[in-house]
Amino acid sequence: MVQIKSVLVGFTIGIVVSLAAGAGAQAISFVNTNGVLIGYTVQKNGETICSNPSVFLQFRGTESYIVCDEN
Repeated sequence: MVQIKSVLVGFTIGIVVSLAAGAGAQAISFVNTNGVLIGYTVQKNGETICSNPSVFLQFRGTESYIVCDEN
């Protein structure tokens, strides 16, 4: 009985940790060149803004931009 209880507690903790990690996972990428980020998606508040954005690093000074070409 003790072994079953230990297994169930461990299983439950594993599920909770897995769900928490998956919910908070976000991809953060650093790029060192201008161009198009193929395969990337821009999201705001869980809503998709665009895919494959263009990136301009230090454009007109120290500012960098991500530009969504899609409407």
